Amino acid sequence: MQKPRSSGAGCGVLLLPLLVMISFARPCRSTLYNPPQPVMVYHAGAVLEGTVPVSVLYYGAFSPHQKAVIADFLLSLSPRGGGPRHQPQHHYGFGAPGHPAPASAPSVARWWETVDRYVRKAGRDDPPRVLLASQVHDEACSLGKTLSRLQVERLAARLGVAAGGVAVVLTAADVAVEGQCSSACGSHGASAPGGAAHVWVGNAAAQCPGRCAWPFHPAEGFAYGGARHGRGGETLAAPNGDVGVDGMLVNLAAMLAGAVTNPYGHGFFQGDPGAAVEVAAACPGVYGRGAYPGYPGAVRRDTVTGAGYNVVGRNGRKYLVPALVDPDNYSCIIMS
Repeated sequence: MQKPRSSGAGCGVLLLPLLVMISFARPCRSTLYNPPQPVMVYHAGAVLEGTVPVSVLYYGAFSPHQKAVIADFLLSLSPRGGGPRHQPQHHYGFGAPGHPAPASAPSVARWWETVDRYVRKAGRDDPPRVLLASQVHDEACSLGKTLSRLQVERLAARLGVAAGGVAVVLTAADVAVEGQCSSACGSHGASAPGGAAHVWVGNAAAQCPGRCAWPFHPAEGFAYGGARHGRGGETLAAPNGDVGVDGMLVNLAAMLAGAVTNPYGHGFFQGDPGAAVEVAAACPGVYGRGAYPGYPGAVRRDTVTGAGYNVVGRNGRKYLVPALVDPDNYSCIIMS
């Protein structure tokens, strides 16, 4: 089997015929924010549908609060017996930044409904319903605190997730993973076509928060922030009070959307298969209206903490999730 290899680019991805690995790096910079139409092409491959069991491995030290924030997000994607999911949505334009309406915030499930639409567009009638199947803890870091991508896959395999499910490996702030910060903030892939998908996301709070936890930390000269554009990028307070974990959740949301809509490298994506841009990466840095490099857009603010968020989940928790591409008109859907 061919070993994974890094593209070496700041927004690189990796796509191999048997070992699929899609990386989510913060996008390449541009002097003016005028991205091409983010057309998502369906390549006639498999997508995940029906019940999608998700098992999580916490590798390293995670506090009970951090685990609860992550678990509540996953449980919010497909709530059982929830109320109506159809809430107002807006499509991103290039107008001046506005102010969010006073109406209640959209739910995490409403954000996930766009992923449902992609699955239906692929001709599947059973939308993906995320089920948090298990949570496993490896606080002792059994494979050490410097991991290769292959070791991450081995950790994912420990979860024993069946085909049609997703094994999620989350690494703590003091754990370094091959390619982390230099080429990716998270990745997803599959060891074989038709098998279980796996997702990895790292806590970048101690390594590269400006890159992988933006907009909760000043961008350290990276694409979204000020240094390369001659201005300071706007920083938001983290909605759950944890820059590392709130940043992880932005990337975890993107990776899960990609794992469902493009699990084996032949689903929905834009561009060349070797540099695929997926549904959550085609609207870079867009979280609210009026977004541009260094500015995430006008999002809601917590009335007590001032933290920025755009969706609400289980137990009233607030989260910031990336804009997804509309599968019908290819605009960027923002939660507003």
